[in-house]
Amino acid sequence: MLFKEDKMKAVRYWGKEEIRYEDIAKPMISEGQALVRISYAGICGSDMYIYSGTHPRAKAPLVLGHEFSGRIAELPEDYDGEFKIGDLVAVNPLLTCNRCVPCLTGNSHVCKSLGLSGIDADGGFAEFVRVNISQLVKLPSQMSDDLGALVEPVAVAVHAVRSSDLRLGDSVLVLGGGPIGFLTAYAAKANGAGQVIVVEPNEFRRRISESVGFKVLASADDRAIRQMTKGEGADIVFEAVGLPITIEEAIKNCRIQGQVVVVGVFKHPASVDLQRVNFAELRIIGTRVYRQTDFVHAVNLIAKYPEIGKVITHKLPLDQAQEGINLMRTGEANLKVLLKP
Repeated sequence: MLFKEDKMKAVRYWGKEEIRYEDIAKPMISEGQALVRISYAGICGSDMYIYSGTHPRAKAPLVLGHEFSGRIAELPEDYDGEFKIGDLVAVNPLLTCNRCVPCLTGNSHVCKSLGLSGIDADGGFAEFVRVNISQLVKLPSQMSDDLGALVEPVAVAVHAVRSSDLRLGDSVLVLGGGPIGFLTAYAAKANGAGQVIVVEPNEFRRRISESVGFKVLASADDRAIRQMTKGEGADIVFEAVGLPITIEEAIKNCRIQGQVVVVGVFKHPASVDLQRVNFAELRIIGTRVYRQTDFVHAVNLIAKYPEIGKVITHKLPLDQAQEGINLMRTGEANLKVLLKP
């Protein structure tokens, strides 16, 4: 007897500026894997990078999406662990080799061959996704599914703040009020920053940052930043844009012996005023994605401060993924765009 293959709807990348909403085979799981029914999936800057055809690793056809929440639909028959069918989960999308020195020394987030679901394997822009059980992170039963889709980007922010030297009462400057900048500012505030200044040229995004108590500027006005920081500059500066101009502004507006944390991903090399770094004894660190502990802390942060959900400005059906991408490209009145199968 012939059986019809199980199908599902998904959004796949097929090449430069080409995505298709189509029927594909529903994934089947094997030992150590789980099938998750997607609740919400967020569109990230990395997805835009793939869509533009310039991501060095993403290969078509590919189901996009590495920020998502969902409910466990299937587990292996012999599975006897902490998860059960119906659990609300977020998925840590990191795929590691577990063999290189970073992996073997507890630093798998900087694995030499690091990959992600949604970039190096099919992701969450679909009705279902197959992941390793080790990637699952259980969410509180009272957390809404849409907030669950924020765990991954919040984990980026948590990792940035936990990697910094931030101390209670420090002044923080965040360059960039997009989703990651907003969430980094919020994580810094929750971690005891005395004041948080966000620099963002987009008026809509400035209003969102103002609504949660951040001081906002339309540009990195040196004089204004000095006035806000008693003439010293910020104790910690988080660069969350990834452009040459913003790293210049970060170096310029950091206090003597302060710290610059590079959160934004630079696509091209940028010049840095190393004389300023020398003379002011600045400390510059880079951050990449997150540790598993950051993922857990992100869940706790969202549960404690649900107003983080203000970063969600649009929820669209999965079949309107192209509209979501167009919103991300214009950036006029949005922060985080979620897709719902």
